[in-house]
Amino acid sequence: MSSDDLHGEYRGSDRTVPAEVVFSRIRERFRVMGLLGRNLIVEHDGCRYRVSCDEKAFMVYRVNDKGGLRHHVPGWPVCLVNTDMVFEECCTQSLGSDHYACGLDMEKWLELVGRHGCGHE
Repeated sequence: MSSDDLHGEYRGSDRTVPAEVVFSRIRERFRVMGLLGRNLIVEHDGCRYRVSCDEKAFMVYRVNDKGGLRHHVPGWPVCLVNTDMVFEECCTQSLGSDHYACGLDMEKWLELVGRHGCGHE
């Protein structure tokens, strides 16, 4: 499934495709990959992220495993999609410019999951 199939007209902050449709397409992609309901650990730029998709939500959660840092302990969601909303840290003006922001949008997260889908917990 290409990102065009997944997002249709959805592009970052453009919300022309309802969240319910975007989530349904993500959920189907996880189902086809055999990953629905599983937790994955994905690394990007030296940081760990927990990625999951079940019947309720698709979530990418940054795991802050650097004990000395107090910034967002123990971590924070960087991407969350469910039937009601699409949240992408990188597309949120105040959060996307934070020095801890990951900079990846939903499309890039799904590409990473496709490449690293075998690393389930």
